[in-house]
Amino acid sequence: MVSGLAVRMVDLVRAGPVAFGRRLSRVLWTDEALALLPGAYGWNDGGCLLLADALHLLLGDDGRLMAIVGNGTLVGQHFVVHVGTRHDDWYLDADGAARHGTLRRRWEQVERVHGARVTPAANATVFHGTPRDREVSARIAVYIAEHMSKSD
Repeated sequence: MVSGLAVRMVDLVRAGPVAFGRRLSRVLWTDEALALLPGAYGWNDGGCLLLADALHLLLGDDGRLMAIVGNGTLVGQHFVVHVGTRHDDWYLDADGAARHGTLRRRWEQVERVHGARVTPAANATVFHGTPRDREVSARIAVYIAEHMSKSD
């Protein structure tokens, strides 16, 4: 079910990454969406990898799984999905769409990750205890796909 949505989602992102990001954020920051996460996790405190995997499922090969690393280590502090457009590169997470510099500055200044940088997730270590479950990510992907069309 999710694979058939990949083309549509990437077209929506490329047509308007900022608008897509705003809609995505509105869909995700609801009690209903947060209830999809296990335990007491949120999108930016443990649930980011589940969300990144869900977005990667929706975007297929057009989305690259990336990690924010810093503090002198390759431990992923946050996981996002990268999508290239004709004019720019965008990174998607629960807060919406951000360009590279904006995302990096947010993690340096707001989240206090010294030397924050974006790297392919394959280069990063997943912090012990960070949930990763393909079935949960698939449910999140379906939820996003169903609710993105309803979001105004």
